[in-house]
Amino acid sequence: MEKDNKILDILRLYEYSMSIGKSLDYYENCDSFLKLLLHRRNLNACWILNLDNNDLLTKKYSVPHGNTINSKLSSELKTFLQTINGYTIFEYNDSYKELIPIKVDKGVIAVYKLNQDNYLFLYSNTSNISPKNSEQLLPVINKLSHTLEACTVFDNKKRLLEQLEEKNKDLSNYAHIVSHDLRSPLRNIETLLSWLKEDHGENLNEEALQYLSSISENIYKMESLVKGILEYSTIKRSDFNLSEIDLNTTIDGIINYIDIPENIEIKIAKNFPSVLGNKHRLQQLFQNLIDNAIKYNDKPAGLVEIGFYKENNKVVYYVKDNGKGIDLKYHSKIFNAFQKLENNKDSIGIGLSIVEKIVTSYGGRIWLTSEINQGTTFFFTLES
Repeated sequence: MEKDNKILDILRLYEYSMSIGKSLDYYENCDSFLKLLLHRRNLNACWILNLDNNDLLTKKYSVPHGNTINSKLSSELKTFLQTINGYTIFEYNDSYKELIPIKVDKGVIAVYKLNQDNYLFLYSNTSNISPKNSEQLLPVINKLSHTLEACTVFDNKKRLLEQLEEKNKDLSNYAHIVSHDLRSPLRNIETLLSWLKEDHGENLNEEALQYLSSISENIYKMESLVKGILEYSTIKRSDFNLSEIDLNTTIDGIINYIDIPENIEIKIAKNFPSVLGNKHRLQQLFQNLIDNAIKYNDKPAGLVEIGFYKENNKVVYYVKDNGKGIDLKYHSKIFNAFQKLENNKDSIGIGLSIVEKIVTSYGGRIWLTSEINQGTTFFFTLES
């Protein structure tokens, strides 16, 4: 009967060790599992130590709470830990004192190697830790080891994402500050130029007037660049999934708003599906692609097609033109910020960067096919 109870204890512990893998909190896993282990095996204490590459020993967890261990490990104890394969049992004596965060004067300690750097110590002030019991616990301890590794990876990822979010917030704030600080003097210069033309235009020769026009063009380009940087830096996932957007209405609104040359024909598919998202960002996405299709179309009878199709239960949207086309060697570069394939005074080279960022923020992807002098088609998906 006693043997059956011990087997039952092991099975219960193993079942619990499987269930704690559902939690990705290091201390929650340690606390819940190891307290149960101490209770069911009649042990008095346990702790986890970490040994880093500089032979610095650090306490990561203990039950009951013990003193902090943060010291350079002696070569003898380092060798002792490194020889552990699975587990080792020893009677306590003072030579092991620096491995123990609680007050101990007698008893038995089992050491389990959790992974390359972490060790679990189980302590009993009697002699109820035996090789047989330790062998039985090995599968459960190994499970705990894998769970703690997953917790560490998750914790590192979580911290990294938090740092990234903080950096993104800083970038967004910086972009707003830069936008305000740059736009203000640009507007002042534009105002001074207009005053100069009004007050002294009749006294300026044609060359001087051309210089003033060139300055105005560059101010406009600079304002567009600042606006583009601000738009790009503030695109984030939290802008999305706000409401159901009718793409038919959105695209019709874009076509009615933009300037379409007489030589360009626009064809729009019927019955676009609705998308859950942010109206402003979706307008940006389609308008940038449509603008590019018009801007870089050199044909006397230009054609821009806006449509969609379904593939593998996904909707693929496209904007197609019969314009200049894009050389294959530039396909991987055109989504980079400020990357322009030709010197066009109306382009600042950030439109496709904004398009890609919006698409990826939706969890989608964007790609293109193109032939020189035949045209280009941009395809993209949206995971709403």
